[in-house]
Amino acid sequence: MSQDLLNLLRDNGAFDPAPRHAELSDMHVPFDTLSGARNVEHALLAGLRAGNRIALLGASGSGKSSVVAYTLGPLVEGIFPIPVPVYPEPATVAGNGTEFVAHLVRTISRMLQATTPGLSRPAQQLEQRATAGGTGQRRHRISAGWRSAGLGPELAYELERAVSVPAPTAGQVLDQGRQILDLVAADGLVPILILDDTDRWLAATAPEIARVRREFFFTVPRLLAEDLGAAAVIAVHPEYLQDPGYQAAQGFLTDAIQVPAVPSAAAVGAVLARRVELARAAETPDVAEVFTPDALEVLYAHYTAWPSNIRRNILLPAHTALSLALDDGVDRIDEGHIMVAITS
Repeated sequence: MSQDLLNLLRDNGAFDPAPRHAELSDMHVPFDTLSGARNVEHALLAGLRAGNRIALLGASGSGKSSVVAYTLGPLVEGIFPIPVPVYPEPATVAGNGTEFVAHLVRTISRMLQATTPGLSRPAQQLEQRATAGGTGQRRHRISAGWRSAGLGPELAYELERAVSVPAPTAGQVLDQGRQILDLVAADGLVPILILDDTDRWLAATAPEIARVRREFFFTVPRLLAEDLGAAAVIAVHPEYLQDPGYQAAQGFLTDAIQVPAVPSAAAVGAVLARRVELARAAETPDVAEVFTPDALEVLYAHYTAWPSNIRRNILLPAHTALSLALDDGVDRIDEGHIMVAITS
């Protein structure tokens, strides 16, 4: 293969170790596919559909965000994912149930503003339709025009009304949170709260780390289980496992799923081949067009010598090695390019 392909990959950022979050679902190669098992993506989706609260365990860069993005992506029917951003919210949101639910309500409000900017006109039409018959009842349907946002116009309208009601007391805030989740469930969807970037939220300044984690794990999982009854996936860094707060929270978490390691050099090749396919916008290529077999073996050895960090130990060296191969005027990335990328 000529350097044209390598140039194309570089120009399209094929091995970018920090892609946009919206791209993660397409880029992800399921661990279930790499391993031949069904204990990661399949197990996560099945558990969340059942209303469970699941801790997704994995180090930074191991693939937690990609697993969540793929599992709860836009093509998955019957669910309503609610990403609850935990950064840069103040640490008090992490350890106070009322503030957490108020943050959830604000998150829903922002989702509505971002995904349904023309809501006011459909809302007026729905209001007229609802009152015309005198029953005040509305049917919830998911229409094609709104499906990409996960919202039918009726549900969007109902949610807008729910989040716009003032809730001055702690009890009213909790009632508002429950109402939002009940509206989604009444529409035939499973509401799923996603707390994906807890690594950033719980990594407070040194004197505060232990307190913030303790308050979060003492408060939020119990709130989700007892007060909201909500399905949720919570990203958990391995270093949290020994925290007293996390250990106390396990009674409110239904299950824990470990993000596994990439199992082989061939699996590393599959991860990279998916990136090549997307950059090339063509059929799945033979990864041997881009990497020599020895290059993949060196990458895999580097990956397994460190904590399972796909971003730092597979994608970043591949990204750097691509530029090195182009500078050398060769057609493929070889083990020498990988070695220089690792040590540079």
